[in-house]
Amino acid sequence: MRVFTDAEKQQLQAKIKNEQKRQRALRENIQIEKEKEAKRSRGIISTALSFKYGFLVLIICLLIWEVAALLKWRNFGYDQYGNLMIVLMLLFNHIAYFVTKRGWLSRAMKTVACIWIVFVFAYIFWIF
Repeated sequence: MRVFTDAEKQQLQAKIKNEQKRQRALRENIQIEKEKEAKRSRGIISTALSFKYGFLVLIICLLIWEVAALLKWRNFGYDQYGNLMIVLMLLFNHIAYFVTKRGWLSRAMKTVACIWIVFVFAYIFWIF
């Protein structure tokens, strides 16, 4: 076995320290990238959730407004159910395509939404 001189030992120790620093820096960079990716994914998820539920709340508020308007101003001789039907169409489509993702409930909601679209267009065509 070879015996190292003091100078060679110091060089090897310096190489080992440099390699340890490089690996530590690499681990820190990987950790920083993971944290950035986690923040980015949380941002995307929170944006998607805020769109999904925020728009759902907006549609429900519009539905409440339309029902209140229907009860307040009924029998004025104009089409009083058209706006309500359109708001329900928005609600069914939003639930079908943004709230439910998979399974039998999603298929059922998509079917209800498509049937309601056909019904609304038939109603509008019949009115005009």
